[in-house]
Amino acid sequence: MEICSFIINDTVYKIYNVNKISGKRTYVGRSNYDDRTIYIEKSNLKDMLLTLKHELMHVWLYENGFANQQDGCFSFEEVCELVAYSNNSINRIVELYLEELTNRKK
Repeated sequence: MEICSFIINDTVYKIYNVNKISGKRTYVGRSNYDDRTIYIEKSNLKDMLLTLKHELMHVWLYENGFANQQDGCFSFEEVCELVAYSNNSINRIVELYLEELTNRKK
């Protein structure tokens, strides 16, 4: 079920809640840059929000040119900059997601 959509760097993404995400491993969230979607597996709200933030960080990094970074290659200062620049954007999207979930339950 589509929950909401958001724009990051002029690109529209959609967030979906799904019962199960298939794949080689057990996933609770998945980002797809090609079709601009994020899938969040339904569970308790706390876990869903943490997963959404994780997936939003993947999208934020991708949309800001960090898609080809290797694991462990960010310096401490770079991590601080990434968090500082991405925090407001990600929190706004999480608030939108929560608002949409709340409105659907009414």
